[in-house]
Amino acid sequence: GESGTGEVVSPFENSAASSTGNDDADEAPLELSPQNVDKVLDEVRPYLVADGGNVSVSKVDTDTGNVYLVLEGACGSCASSTVTMKMGIERVLKENFGSSLGEVVQVEPEVDEGGKPTELTVEAVQGEIDRMAAAISAMGGVVHIVNVDPIGVVEIEFRGPNKVKQGLELALLDVEYVKHVKFVS
Repeated sequence: GESGTGEVVSPFENSAASSTGNDDADEAPLELSPQNVDKVLDEVRPYLVADGGNVSVSKVDTDTGNVYLVLEGACGSCASSTVTMKMGIERVLKENFGSSLGEVVQVEPEVDEGGKPTELTVEAVQGEIDRMAAAISAMGGVVHIVNVDPIGVVEIEFRGPNKVKQGLELALLDVEYVKHVKFVS
C-alpha cells in the first residue's frame, strides 16, 4: 500500500510554491475580461474608498486590451486624486494581466438623465450650496436660493460675513453654466 503516499503530497507542494508566486505571476497572467478586472479592482477598492474614491469597470476591449474605468475621486473631479488612483490601478492591473493589458483609460461616469444638463439647473446650484452648507453655517452664514435663470444668473439671498459671501460667490461661479451671481436681500 505504498503507491498512493508519494503522490498525494505533490499537488500541495506545487500550490504552496505558486501561492508565494514570485515568477508564476509573470508566466500566467489572468485572462483579460471584465469579471477578472473587477476582481483585481476589488483588491484596491478598499484603499480607494478609504480615500473617498471608488472605481468601476466601464468596459474591457479584449481586442486592444484597453480597460475603461470610471474613477470617482474624493470630490468627483479632483485631478490629483484620480491621477494617483489611476497610476495605482494601472500598476495592479499590469501585475495581474501582464502584456495582455493595453491602456487603462479613464472615462467619465455615465449620467442617467440622458446626458449632462445643457443649461443651468437649480439642482446644480443647490448641490454646490449643499456641499458648502456646513462651512457656511459654521461661519454664521445663511443662504437661500431666490431664483436660478437657465441662462446663467443665480439670485441668492445671503446673510452673514462678507468673506463667506465672497467664497460662496466664487464657488457658485465654478458651477457649470453659472455666469453671474446676484445677491438680493
